[in-house]
Amino acid sequence: MIISSVPSQITSILMRAHETLKFRMITHVTSAQSQDVGDVDGHLASLARLSGVVLFSDGTVSTAYFVGTTDYTKGAGTLHALSDCHLQ
Repeated sequence: MIISSVPSQITSILMRAHETLKFRMITHVTSAQSQDVGDVDGHLASLARLSGVVLFSDGTVSTAYFVGTTDYTKGAGTLHALSDCHLQ
């Protein structure tokens, strides 16, 4: 098994190595919070939740959501995310 991810979205799909899964994901931010950490200039921490739909090439539609956190200093830093896709 391999994990395949879509660079423009934060998601992962468990699949076999010989399979290709084609889909389009449409999401929007439902909640976002950002806080100035205050230790150095430009250091921000944030938390965001996104929700939306996933449209698969076979016509299947599912719901999806993401929760992500960031730790950036002047635009550089880390992003961690958890995603969930509910197949009907």
